[in-house]
Amino acid sequence: MLRLSGLITYLGQHRGVFDGKLMYGDPAYGIVPYLISGFKGNNLSAQKLAFNKWMSRVRQSVEWNFKLLKTMRSYITFKMLAKIRLSPVANVVAIAMLLTNCHCCYHGGNQISDYFNLKSPSLREYLDTLQIIDI
Repeated sequence: MLRLSGLITYLGQHRGVFDGKLMYGDPAYGIVPYLISGFKGNNLSAQKLAFNKWMSRVRQSVEWNFKLLKTMRSYITFKMLAKIRLSPVANVVAIAMLLTNCHCCYHGGNQISDYFNLKSPSLREYLDTLQIIDI
């Protein structure tokens, strides 16, 4: 999804957007500009361990959106996702997340926006910024 979003390309073309800041992401993304992940190893300094612990909490909060998706869109089940070649899984998940995000915007936020003390965009603002991509 990160690749499909075009975010990394956009940030490369608009370097001032983050102004020296970075995003925290899953190590599965590998080495990607503007994205960092936790420190690895057995003999980490106290500072690195504290960073990993703090960022783990933030990362868990981001995963709450997937919990919301599964709660609100109960038709997305492991059994359905296991049939990868038999159904358009990526399309189903992308549309379900779109609807989950729309629900958040319509209702003025959710536990994630509350946790980060952020105001969610209006539904109109959110939909106006979307670009349809071919998955």
